[in-house]
This record gives sequence, structure tokens and C-alpha cells, in this order.
Amino acid sequence: MPPTTEYFFSTKPAYPWSEYPLGLPALGFLAVLLVGLTLWTYFKHPAASRKRVAIILGLRLLALVIALLTAVRPSVGIQEDPKVPSVLVIGIDLSESMTIADEFNSQSRIAAVRKILEKCEPTLEEMRTEQNVNVVFYGFGRTDFAEATGLYDPKLPADAKRSDYGAYLSRTFEKWQTERFLRSHLIVGDGADNGTTYAAQSEAARWRALAPLHTFSTGSKTTPPTAKDVAVVAVSADPSPVPIKQKLIIKVVANAFGFAGATVPVIVKFNDQEIAKERRVLQKDAGNEIEIEVKAPDTPGEIRVKVEIPVESVPGDANPANNSVETYLTVTKEGLRILMIDRHSHEMTLTSDVLRADKRFDFVRVLREGADPATPDERQLFDFENVAYDVIVIGNISRRQLEAIDPALPAKIREQVEKKGVGLLFGAGDASYAGDPNRPLDNGWKGSALEGLIPVSLVNFPTLPDSIYKDDAKRFQCVPTVDGLKFLFKVAGETSAETWDKLNAPGIPNSRLNGVSKLGLPKPGATVFAIGSDDARTLVPAGIVPNQVKPPYLLVGWQVGDGNRGRVLAWGGMNTRLWKSFGRRAVPPTREGFEVHSQFWRRLMLYLAHQEEDEGAAYARPEFRRLPVNGKQTVKVGLRTATGVDATDPKFDVRIVAPGQKPEEGQPAQALADPKDGYKVVFEPKLAGEYTVVLKAEGKDAAGKELKGDATARFLSYPDTSDEMLRAAADHDYLEKLAKAGGGKAYRLDDLPGYLKELKGQPVTTVKPKPRFLPDWRRNHSHGFLTGWLVAFAAVLATEWGLRRLWGMA
Repeated sequence: MPPTTEYFFSTKPAYPWSEYPLGLPALGFLAVLLVGLTLWTYFKHPAASRKRVAIILGLRLLALVIALLTAVRPSVGIQEDPKVPSVLVIGIDLSESMTIADEFNSQSRIAAVRKILEKCEPTLEEMRTEQNVNVVFYGFGRTDFAEATGLYDPKLPADAKRSDYGAYLSRTFEKWQTERFLRSHLIVGDGADNGTTYAAQSEAARWRALAPLHTFSTGSKTTPPTAKDVAVVAVSADPSPVPIKQKLIIKVVANAFGFAGATVPVIVKFNDQEIAKERRVLQKDAGNEIEIEVKAPDTPGEIRVKVEIPVESVPGDANPANNSVETYLTVTKEGLRILMIDRHSHEMTLTSDVLRADKRFDFVRVLREGADPATPDERQLFDFENVAYDVIVIGNISRRQLEAIDPALPAKIREQVEKKGVGLLFGAGDASYAGDPNRPLDNGWKGSALEGLIPVSLVNFPTLPDSIYKDDAKRFQCVPTVDGLKFLFKVAGETSAETWDKLNAPGIPNSRLNGVSKLGLPKPGATVFAIGSDDARTLVPAGIVPNQVKPPYLLVGWQVGDGNRGRVLAWGGMNTRLWKSFGRRAVPPTREGFEVHSQFWRRLMLYLAHQEEDEGAAYARPEFRRLPVNGKQTVKVGLRTATGVDATDPKFDVRIVAPGQKPEEGQPAQALADPKDGYKVVFEPKLAGEYTVVLKAEGKDAAGKELKGDATARFLSYPDTSDEMLRAAADHDYLEKLAKAGGGKAYRLDDLPGYLKELKGQPVTTVKPKPRFLPDWRRNHSHGFLTGWLVAFAAVLATEWGLRRLWGMA
């Protein structure tokens, strides 16, 4: 559409003629004075004939006019008002339920919509021609709606087997999210949404930032269903993936056509084993949302989740086959949960910072300075029936302090270790182990339920002088044994022994531990992972063998309980934070000490939680665990390092194994960079059944070390059967929720013509372009005009002066 153009006259006098109100009159008076003076000068000249006077006078007046125009600077202004193109999106529901004849005069819903659209066409045409509005109509309903092929045609029948509002909103958002001038998005339908691929209200909320989303409802809210049917239509887990042993919510959506108000049992099964059964009321015909809290299994992997409403609980159900739904849930080792009980100290604060910074850890710290009763919040953290931990760290805390929280707490911790396989770390300090008899609060662990878990004796001690433990000036090498270097002290890969030797080398005492706790003799079956040495002159090399082990002991551990699942470590070193200074004075400075400190504490936690084998991990995470045939599946793939960050330069070999295929027959799939984060594989299942994603990944960590990992993931594809006509009543309330999520309003179908007229009265407001001026007197915009104007002025004056000299009038 061509822009409209306005013309106007403009002047911008130069100073002082721009001074209002005397400037322009003064310029006019000066011009008249100059004209009079010129006439008086030449009319009395003896060599001036009338013709010559007229020529000279004409040139002089022309020069005067040029000067006056230069002072006033007149222009013709040209203002263009472009009709900025904008877009109006209108979506029409073309599902089967739109054929129900419950509109005025027994019209079908789609017929009523088409009649209203015909009434709206003149207004829409005015918006197209007068405001340059691109009106885009879509017909939606199918789960596989595509923006490019989903344009609305009045001749198309309303025969879609689903009303998938979520898929429509998602695909159109992808198309129009970059459109600058989007007037509005209108959805016309009956609100009988039964899509399962996308959450429609979440997709509507995305539109809020682009344009208001308004809904126009058709159909009756009281039309009865034609059959009775209970159907579990969707199931999901929150969170997903979920860490082992953590709580999660199984979210279920169930329809109850003809059974509204019925109370039914809802059963949740993991790998065909029932884990929850609750009775719930199906309050409405469609969209009953049910949430059931369960706990994730103890072991990681893919588990099959099944939710069912038993057929016998709903007699007369017309379609028993849809009373259950299956999906998959990934249970991971991520989210390793750690509970630390300690007094305030700089050492453990820095240790806490290391553990909190690791994305794999869910870290909780409880500070106990005295033996005061526990607060309600603290007692809740020790409710092991409802809060699961992978590792418990008991720092410089005594038996008396723990029993102040709960007299039975030591016994409960012991049960967690022996029966649940929870890892337990005892830390260094005066209050732990045998305690300090001179301080009643620091009574150690003798005689408590925890004494039997500690891998060192609290009675029998090495024959070492007390000065070893009490001399504040001593500094201790931390010397890993050959067993300790296998994982716990493997802080620098294959060069870990050399790293500890450099840290322990004579001459750098500030990087050594400044104290050790008095650990008793190792109990039978315990393993010594590290010893201390106060030798300031001689390095004790890392990797000592068992027959070279001698006190003082730094790290001792064993495995106890059912199946030896519970790992327990006793640590006697004080102030590992001093390791962080190692490398600071090197040239150039390095962060080796920081890495040693952080790796050590992370590895203690991973070892105690039986996760030491995870140097890196590949993952494959389907966006949907259950989707219809021909639905769009996105699988996030990646490779993590031992610290939980993504590997660099990853390479992926991905295969999708379809139902009935062997793994080697799987279809290769390409992993594409995801603009949002990481990598993804896009796939559309063509068959109903179970699909398996097989991933092999390679990459490098930040140090350039090669990483490899394998992963599998499964998802289900189901045939898209129609339940459109089971749900006969229109759902105006649903459309109201959709409009509210999208920042718009909910209307009835009859309101559409009035709304469009109102919208037409609100054209897109844009910033008008600056006007153009002819001529343009601005120095940087004249495009040569000022130069030509000066040349013309000079030419007139030169001609006038030359003629006067020629005619003897000068």
C-alpha cells in the first residue's frame, strides 16, 4: 500500500531575523530600504539610460532576493505517512466436535462460525486495504498441525480427530515470534481441547509477549455426551528426569464422560509393580487433573510408569482399552543429596562452597554450636522417613549435640547406613571420635550407636606422643596410600601421585595440613586410604603400600550393613583449605591447589554414594515419553564431565530403534546444535509401540582429557484415536483460561464482528519518518544546493559589477 503524503511550507530564518516578533519585519524594512537606495543611486547617474538602469536594477534586486531567501531559508516540506504492514492471526477449530448442532436454530458450530466470518469480511477487507493488515486464517485440530499447510479454507470439513490447541499455539508461535507488528491472535472454537503433546495454557502464555490472545467460544456448555467412557489421556512426572530416592509427582489427566462425580481408584505402577493406589473424585467430564506423590527407585535407569483406573470400578465404560496409559521415567544419579552437621568453621564453610557449586549435589548444612533443642525446621531435616539422603557428614559434633536434636538420632543414622546404604563421613575436631574429657560438650562418640560404625577404635590408639596432635606449629603431609589413589585421592588423573608429591614437597609448609585428629587403630576389615607425616625435611611419596602404612592415620574407611552397602569414612585432617595456596606463588601462578581441594571433597561424596565410577556421563532425554504416531519428538543428547559440565567438542552416534527392530537395525539420526542449549535429535515416529534411543558419545573435558559415554532412552508412540464426539459439551471456561494465560479476553462468537471493528479503530501507531525539505538549507543535508546557491549569488553580483564598469556607471 503506497504511503499518504502531505506538503507544507516552512521557513527557518537565520539570526537575528529569527527573533520574534521584530526579526522578519526588520528584514522586510531593510529590503525596502535597499531597493529605494538602489533606485535613487542609478536614476540620477549621467551615464544611465533607462534600459541600462533597468538591467542593473534587475540584477541588483535579484542578488537582493537571493540574500533575503538565504536569510529566511524557505522550503517545501514533504511528510510521508507509511501504512506499516501488520498481521492479524485467526485460528478456526476444525475438529469433529465442531459439527455438533447446538448453536442457534440448530446450526452446527462450524456453520455458525462460517456465518459470523462472512459478516466480518467487510471489516477485514477494510483493514487489509486501509491499514495494510495481513489477515492470516488457520484451521487447526490435528496433532500434526503445520503452519505452512494449516491455512483455513471455508470449504474444508470439520473432521479433525482431535482438538489440539497446544500444538496449534506452539507451531504458530514458532512462525510469528519475530513479527514486529502483530495486531492480535484470535481463536474461534468450542474449547474441547484433547491434545496431549503440548500444554496449551503454557503455549498461550508464550503469546503474551507477542500479542494478546483472545478466544471466541461457540457451542453449548450443556450438550450431553453420546456415550460413557473413562479415559486416562495423559501422564507425566515432575521432575523428570528425577534423582534416585527423591520425591516426585505423577500428574494424570483423565476424562470421565458420563461418569462425572464418580470416585475411582487410581493406581501407579513402576515396572509392573504397584507403588501407589489412591481414590480420587472425577469431578467433571474432561480434564480431571490428578497428582499422586511417589518416591523414585533406589537405582538409576529407565523405568516404565503405568497409570490405570481399573475397568471394574467404572461399569458401563464404552472403551475399557483407554483406562490406562504407560510412559517412561528416567531415574538418574544426579541430585546426590548431602546432609552436613557441623559447627561453624572457616574450613567447613569453604568445603560447603565446593559442594554447593557442584550441579550434581543437593547440599544441606545444619550448624550446631551448642546442645540446644532443635528447631522445628531442623527436626524436619532429620525426618528420614520423608527426607532421603545419599551422604551424611558429621563434622566436629559430639554425641551430646546430636542427641539434643533427637535422643534416638545416632541410632537412626546408623539404621540409614546399615539398612539404606547411606554413606557416612566423620570429620576431624576435638568434639568427635574420643572427644575431649576436659570439655563436657565435646564428649565424642564413645558408647553411642555410632561407635560401631566408625572404622577406627575409640579405645586403642597408636603409641605416638601427644605432641604430634597438640603442637600448633606442626605441619602435616597428606600421603595417599595405593588404595587411596584409586579414586579418593585421584585429583589429577593419572598424574595424581605426582601432584600430591609436589604439594607435600619440603619448602612449602603453608600448603600442608596444620593439624590432625587422634584417630585410633583401624578396626579389622578397615582400609587406610591416607596417612599423615610431620616430617618437614623429607617427602613421603604418595602411593605407599599396606605394609608401609603407619600412624598418624588421616583417612580410614570400610563398608558395613546389609550387603556391605553402607560406606563409612573417618577423616582426621584439619584445614584442607590450606591446600588451596599451592600453586599461587608459581610462575605463572596456577590453580592446582584449588583443584586438589575441590576434587578431594567431591570425590569423598561420590565414593560414599557409590558413584565413583561416574567420571563422565552421556545422556539422552526425550521431550515426550508418550506421543502420537507422526508426532514431533525432540531428544536432548549430551556428554558431561566428572564435574557435571558439558564436554567440549562432543561427537554423537545416535540410532533410533523402532518397534520390532534389533538394535543394530536402528535408524541413524543426526544430532543438531540446539540454539537454546546443547544438542538435540528431531524424530517423527511412524509406528505405534516402544522406541529406543541408543547414544554413543565422545568428547573432552576442560583439560583435554578424552571422555566417552553410552546412554539409552525409551519412549512410546500410540495410535491417535478419536474421542472427539464423546465430549459433546463446549468448554467455555477452558477458553477463558486460555485467553487469560495469553493476556487477552474471552468472548462469545457473536462478539467477533464488534471486536474487529474496535480493532480497526486502533491502527498500529509507529514513529513517522522525518519530513524531507526542498530545498534543504542544512549544511550536511543540502546535497550541493548551498554550493550552487552561493555560485548563483556570486554570478549575479559579478555580472552586475561588470556591466556597470562597461557602461561607466561604477
